[in-house]
Amino acid sequence: MISKAYVFVDGLESMPVVCGVATINDKARYGEFRYGKSFLARKDAFPLDPVNLPLSDALFTVRNPKGIFGVLSDAGPDSWGEKVILSLHKTKPQNALEFLLAGSGMGVGALVFSLSSTASKLKKNRNTLGDLPTLFKAKDALLNDQTIPKEAQKAFEYGSSMGGARPKTTVVDGDIAYLVKFNRPDDLFNHVKVEHATMRMLAELPCTVADTQVKRILNSDVLLVKRFEQYGTKPTHHFISANALINTSVITPEILSKQYSYGFIAEVIQKFGSEPEDMSELFHRMVFNVFIGNTDDHTRNHGMLFSLLDRDWRLSPAYDVLPINASGQHGLGIGDNGREGSIENLLSQSQRFGLKRFKAQRIIDDVKELTLEWPSYFAKLNVGEGDLERLKGIIPSVFTE
Repeated sequence: MISKAYVFVDGLESMPVVCGVATINDKARYGEFRYGKSFLARKDAFPLDPVNLPLSDALFTVRNPKGIFGVLSDAGPDSWGEKVILSLHKTKPQNALEFLLAGSGMGVGALVFSLSSTASKLKKNRNTLGDLPTLFKAKDALLNDQTIPKEAQKAFEYGSSMGGARPKTTVVDGDIAYLVKFNRPDDLFNHVKVEHATMRMLAELPCTVADTQVKRILNSDVLLVKRFEQYGTKPTHHFISANALINTSVITPEILSKQYSYGFIAEVIQKFGSEPEDMSELFHRMVFNVFIGNTDDHTRNHGMLFSLLDRDWRLSPAYDVLPINASGQHGLGIGDNGREGSIENLLSQSQRFGLKRFKAQRIIDDVKELTLEWPSYFAKLNVGEGDLERLKGIIPSVFTE
């Protein structure tokens, strides 16, 4: 079993640049990471994780179920990606490092991985929009536990490390790269159309949102999400999720009101980000998620980007935003009352976002006014009548009456 791999950054030069080495002890669920001396000596060196892995020659350690730092996991597969890799690879990965190596170059951000300290593969995706029918058939085969046609196997592997539990892959169209998201037969509503509508509604607020479009493939809808961290096949940004920044596997009521929360992300932005307005934008997103019923707003659905050109940290564009349920219990802590999606809880920690209470209340009123229009807004973006009716039981009525 592999216990050591080298970490590279693609996008700084024509070929990936080695930046450090990661080791893992599977039995102890323990891992280490150390930056390479050559990387530390570069003028364009940057911390992969400004909170947990600052630029230093120190040996960093982590204890968690995977045995690796979260920022490395961000570039690797989640549940769907692991399913794809296990379905397509004859040699099955046995630990987190082996999954990273199997999916190297196919994940989000600029990191790639290698057993060699001198070379790693470029991030490369040969799938185009014309491959979508083939990819669609491969998706169905995976969902139905069928054998994937040989011609579709390699094509579908691209995007296997994009994270998440839903079926997805990636394609390029000239210099534009897209994440492709599919519906599932057991979905309660058309996720593709509803996610597109929700994302476009969020973009009406002062929020940066990933560009989306719906395409019809083989009598079914697919969602194309423009990738914001690369140009064509070349990375332009390093990505880190809020999950990696927060770096905790223990969640208590106290942690939900402090560290495992939107407020903590806002404080990271304040400390390391180049644009203070990103804190206000994060507050807008949090309020929108509460009003629209996006309770799947967990730590992997928020992130920050480091621009390899501008050399600064910014809140990443919003992604994976759509109604989930009306439970009012969110993935992240909202305020003093933890996950509770209520107006009072939204206001309770507004100061962590650099907002006075009256300003936070004004944002809440603006977002509420927008989200009251969701039925007509969604209908204009071709969400069907049946889905609109089902969404009435998902989008919290307490905010729309």
